[in-house]
Amino acid sequence: MRARVALTPELIVDAASRLAENAGADALSIRALGKELGVDPTAVYRHFRDRDQIVLEVADRLLGGIVDGLPADLEWRPRLEWLAQEVVRSFVAHPAIAPILALRTTRRQGEFRLAEEILGALREAGLSDERAAVQHRVFDDTVMSYAAMISAYTAMDESSREGDESAWSREYRALPVRRYPNIAAVATHFAGIEDETVLQELVGALLDRVEKLATQPG
Repeated sequence: MRARVALTPELIVDAASRLAENAGADALSIRALGKELGVDPTAVYRHFRDRDQIVLEVADRLLGGIVDGLPADLEWRPRLEWLAQEVVRSFVAHPAIAPILALRTTRRQGEFRLAEEILGALREAGLSDERAAVQHRVFDDTVMSYAAMISAYTAMDESSREGDESAWSREYRALPVRRYPNIAAVATHFAGIEDETVLQELVGALLDRVEKLATQPG
């Protein structure tokens, strides 16, 4: 007979995280969790009201892990650059959770800690509280959206990715110059653009904007 499990919220979230990694977030049913934990599914309801609470806990744990790894003593700009890169890395490593993080507000400690770090960096840059609030949303929404896109793309089958990536060096370069003169002018450069370069440019533009705002009155 299987030993009885002393169920805790942490054990449930552990099991939910495993299920999400192995079978995707759609596999997070209460019945599946009960089977994974070796308990009657109804026991899960003693700790969580519904499936949605568990999903948000799993997502929030990932956010907390990002903050846990943040190096100490970084200036405000390198701090935000690091956070952006780590969000993308974490989303790619956990494609089943990435869409939830991009769309939802977890309202839990991991999310609060991440917001605290971003806001602290923006205020350190010299933004007023009002501007820091706005730029937090701009930074967070932009980085999360980009990370979710890269995560979804990375999770695609290899043949589909190869077809998309080859377009930059094949279809785009083969377009008629007279009809597409602007594409023709830059087509040789498309294939060499890496996702990391795009992220750096994206975040750089956001942080340049922060620096500009910090020097403006009001």
